[in-house]
This record gives sequence, structure tokens and C-alpha cells, in this order.
Amino acid sequence: MSLTAPFRRTGFAGLLIGQVVSITGDRFNYLALIALITAHAAARGQNPAPLLAALAWAMLGPALVCSPWAGAVVDRLPLTRVLVWTDLARAAVVALIPVAYLATHSTVPVFALVALAFALNAFFLPARSALPPQLVSGAELQPANAILVLGGVLATLVGTALGGPVVDRFGPSPALWIDAATYLVSVLALATLLRAGIGARRAPSDRGRAGWGTALSEARAGWSILASNAGARTPVVASVATWIAGGVLHVAGTPHVLRGSTHVTGLGLLLGALAVGAALGSAVTLARPRVGHARALAIGLFGAGIGLAGFALATAPWAMTLAAAWTGFFAAPVFFVSETAIQEAVPEAARARVFSARDFLSKGSFLAVTALAAPLVARFGTAVPIGLAGGVLMMIALIVLAARPRAADASQLSSRGETPCSEDA
Repeated sequence: MSLTAPFRRTGFAGLLIGQVVSITGDRFNYLALIALITAHAAARGQNPAPLLAALAWAMLGPALVCSPWAGAVVDRLPLTRVLVWTDLARAAVVALIPVAYLATHSTVPVFALVALAFALNAFFLPARSALPPQLVSGAELQPANAILVLGGVLATLVGTALGGPVVDRFGPSPALWIDAATYLVSVLALATLLRAGIGARRAPSDRGRAGWGTALSEARAGWSILASNAGARTPVVASVATWIAGGVLHVAGTPHVLRGSTHVTGLGLLLGALAVGAALGSAVTLARPRVGHARALAIGLFGAGIGLAGFALATAPWAMTLAAAWTGFFAAPVFFVSETAIQEAVPEAARARVFSARDFLSKGSFLAVTALAAPLVARFGTAVPIGLAGGVLMMIALIVLAARPRAADASQLSSRGETPCSEDA
């Protein structure tokens, strides 16, 4: 599969540039919030783990409220316009975070603004995931998704390499303002899709012009699609697994790396190693196009589980770096393979609903895990919960592999236009 083919499609470069720039800013944002919270806790002689868990709720809690129905709303709207307006709103919200903290010296308004930004995410993310099939098709879809993932990898490398030193030298506020500016750059890049007429109209649908009161019933239909379509269900399970591991790393991984320090440059470099591994893993997966989706997902989850187990045992920075690169190598393909599998298995008019349901399950699992991980860290330290997360990934890998025949059958039906969800759409 050629990585150059998607670039011949109008609008793909605009989506890629917008994503790369905004994800670069998001790395500044994440490191700035970690630094702000750990410094806030250190100044008061507190353990940062509870505040980190609270940050996770502020980031992902809105998904529990919005994601169950946000996809039904997005399926009724022009996808690119959703992306543009949510990016504009997120720029304003992120710019207000340092202002709110400097005015109050409290984390409460910070968490409130973070929650608002992630409520907007609940509409942005399913729209972004549903858009690539409008830009590319057929054999170009998986390379396009891989390029978008690799663009995120590049953004992670740049954002973490620059974000850590910026935060440590200048503080969290400038880093957050940089993130706000990247959203505005993303809006300009996405505007190229609007000018080309891509995603400027609603997806084809047989639902007529019913009012917004039908959104909840359509959301339920999206959940029914997910429950009945094995080709979509298996990659959703794999996606949820990565968020389970991410929840543990959010609470236990940061103190495991920082070890009492409030400087985040080392954390940024470790994320950079993860990104390098992700780039290599993506390239290897694309070089083996005959590997089925379910098998590729299982290999990725199992390998990432081994990497987390190694990270849990590591104490030296070099060992953590190797474990991070190994984990990234196996984890990255899970993201773009699962994205492609869902896009291929679900009709266009229902994709945002299924991606929204996936986001709800993923982020709900993340929040549940953070609630469990915080007391585990306090009782056993950081290594035990990280090691357990690795074991969970390996278990889910076996479940995904066991479901492979059924998922493959569903994928074949989808390729012939006979998906189990075609009537529900």
C-alpha cells in the first residue's frame, strides 16, 4: 500500500496539516496541565495522584454525558463545519485556562474549562473519524489512516520535544496559549476542505428532515449497530483496551517517571521515544497488508502489554525509554487499524454514531481505571498497576484473536455492501 496515494486526493493534506498542528499544541497543553497540577500539589505538600485523577475526570467525564448522543447530532451536520466550529471554540477555552488559574490560584476553574474543551471534543472526534472515507476510498483508506496516525506521531515528537523545555523554562501559561494558537491554525487548514466542498454537506441519509428530538433514538440505533456488527465491535474492543492502559499510565505513569520531581522534560522525552516506536510499528504494519484487521489488532495489543510490563519493572531512564519505544511500536497500529476496520464496516450515514459510542466506552473505561489506579498507587506504588495494565492488554489481545473468524466474516459482508447494520442505517 502506497503512502503517497492519499495525497493525490483533494483536501487530505488540509486534514493532515490541521491534525498535526493541533496535536502538537495538545502536547504543550498536556505537559502544561501536568506541570501546573504537580506544582500546585507540591506547594501544598500534597500527593499529586488524586489531582491527576481529577484531571482525568475533567478531560473525559464530558464524554460520558455527550458521547452517547453527540454522534447522532454529528451525523446530521456537515462534518468539516463541525471540525471548524469546534476548533474555534476550543481555541477560546484553552486560552482562558491560565487566566483562570492566575486569577484564583485554584484548580477548580482549570478543571471546569478543561471539561468544556473536552465536551467540544465529543463532537470533534467522531466527525474527524468519520471524514476520511469522504477523502479517500478502497485500498487508500488504511494508508490514509496510517498517515494521520503518523502525523500524530510527528506532532507528538515535536510537541513533547519542545513542550517540556517551554513548560519548564517559561511555565504552563505560555504553553497553553501556544496550544490555543494551534487550534486557529487548524481552522485555516480545515477551511481548505470547505473551499473544496468536502464535508460541507450532510452525509446521505434516509432519515429525512426530522427535528433534533430524534437525536436520542438515532443514538440508540447507533448502539444497536455496534452491538450487531462484529466487524465494528472487535476494533472497538481493541480501542477500549488502549484507553484502559492509558488510564493507568495517566495516574501511575507520570509519578513512575518523575519520581517526586515537578520538571516534565524527562516525561516529554519519554513520550518522544514512544512516538519513534509508533512510527516504526506503523511502517511495519503497512508493509504487511495481508495481515487481517483482527490479527493485527491482537498482535499490537499483546506486544504493547509486554512493553508495559517492561516499563513497570524499569527504574533507569534508559530502560524506561526502551520500554516506551517497544510499547509505541506495537500500540500505534492498533489506532489506525481499528479506525479503518470501523470505517469499512459501518455505512457513512451512521459512522459518527458508532465512533461516538466507541469514544463513550473508551473514556468511560479510562475514568473507571483512574479511579481504581489512584488507591493502588497509594498502596503498592506505581509498578504494580502498570504491570497489571500490561496483563489486561495481553488478555484482551487473546479475546480479539478468538473473535477473528466472526469479525472477518462481517468484514467480507461489508465489502459486498451487506453489513449487518445496513438496514439500521
